Amino acid sequence: MKTTPFLMKASALLALPFALSLLLTSCGDSGSESEDGDSANAESSVNPKIQAVLLDSAPEGAIPVSEARKSAKPGDTVTVTGKVAGAMNPFTEGYATLILSDQTLETCDLIPGDECPTPWDACCADPEHIKAVRLTLQVVGEDGFPIAQGLKGVSGMKELTSLVATGTVAEESTAENLIVNVTGLFAKKS
Repeated sequence: MKTTPFLMKASALLALPFALSLLLTSCGDSGSESEDGDSANAESSVNPKIQAVLLDSAPEGAIPVSEARKSAKPGDTVTVTGKVAGAMNPFTEGYATLILSDQTLETCDLIPGDECPTPWDACCADPEHIKAVRLTLQVVGEDGFPIAQGLKGVSGMKELTSLVATGTVAEESTAENLIVNVTGLFAKKS
C-alpha cells in the first residue's frame, strides 16, 4: 500500500493525543496528585487562618487527650497530644475540625494480623472507652465557627497522624464533648 500525504497527516493527527498524554505524564504538572490523593500544591491553597495556626515544632507541655478530658473546662488553655482517630471519618469534610484521640486508644493498626481497611475507627475497642479518650479540635474564624476548609492533607495530616495542639477549650464544651479552639497545631511527620 502506498502512503499518501493525506494518510501521513491523518496518522500524525491520531498520534498527537497519545504523544501529548505521554509528555504530560512524564513531565508532571504542579497540580498533580500526591500519593494520598491531595493536590501537590495544596499547601499554597490553605486558608490563611488555618495556615496561621500551623507550627514547625511541637508546643511544650502537652498532655494526653485522656488527661485533658478529666480536668479541662471551658475557657482553659490546654496543650494536648494524640492521634487522628476514634471515628470512621475523623476529619469533617469542608470544615476545619477533626477528632483527636489519646495515643493509648487501640486502633486496629496496633493489633497484630488485623487487616481492617479503616484502622483509625478503633472498631475493636469499647465504644464507651473511645468516647472517653477523644476530643474535637477546630480552627475557628472571627465568627467563632470552624473555617470552611477541611484539614485532611494540610501539613500532611491524615488518619492516624500524631498531633500536638494548643488552644482554648470552647465555651460550648461539655464533659461528654470536649472541643478545643486551636491556636497552634503541629503534625508529626511519619
